[in-house]
Amino acid sequence: MMRDTVTQGDNEMNNGKGRLVTWLFGFGAVLGTAMLVAGCAAPAPSGALARFDLGPPTMPVSAVAGANSAAGAAGANAPASDVAAASAQQLSPLKVVVNAPSWLDSDMIYYRLPASEGDQARVYANSRWLTSPARLFGDRLRASLSVDRVVLAAGDPAAAPALRVDLEEFAQYFDSTSASHGVVQVRATLFDGPKLLAQTTLRAQAPAATADAAGGARALATASDAVQKQLIQWLAGRVPAPSATTRAPAQSRALPATSSAGSSPVSASAPSR
Repeated sequence: MMRDTVTQGDNEMNNGKGRLVTWLFGFGAVLGTAMLVAGCAAPAPSGALARFDLGPPTMPVSAVAGANSAAGAAGANAPASDVAAASAQQLSPLKVVVNAPSWLDSDMIYYRLPASEGDQARVYANSRWLTSPARLFGDRLRASLSVDRVVLAAGDPAAAPALRVDLEEFAQYFDSTSASHGVVQVRATLFDGPKLLAQTTLRAQAPAATADAAGGARALATASDAVQKQLIQWLAGRVPAPSATTRAPAQSRALPATSSAGSSPVSASAPSR
């Protein structure tokens, strides 16, 4: 499947270059052919690489943000008690870690051809992420969550529930030579100390404006924001206040599977509640 295929990297991509060209001409789309073949050509010098990220973070409108905006709109001379009341709505702190399989722990930008061409993932030769998708997604998620709660690193000694997000898919899917979309899928697991509270799988996709790496990067940014919005909604009401279980000795506070290079299965699962 995908993870077995992508580890072969650019060598497999170059070996399958003729197959890609055949598929493209089968559609008879000369413009689309030029775009995709250019993306799959032999690697160029690093100085010629185009670099992409997910763009500036988009802050979700939360209850706390709305309260703070309302307080600001009331005027700079609003009573201190009103400002304090808005601040008191901050949610419980949360430890956050984002895991990813090895193929997503690099700067490669992956895309998939239609299912008729086989279940293979390929990489753009002349385009890269600024850093790994796991890091890009994680930084964006922490920025979104920090709107209404304190976000801590997995190893922080402070007592707090923990959220582990396993990034399972982060790629551009081609439906034809001229149409594609970005797909992001994650598995989210919420812990209170060693206790598993809930788990869910979230997925979103967004159309790409252009059939190239730039279009794929923008589509993946949109899909990432959609998944993170789902995640924040899923967390609502599920994150408990820090309990006695999170005040155990340091070795008991470690968040399971904190490695960013690969994800490991959860020992037990619980349905979304």
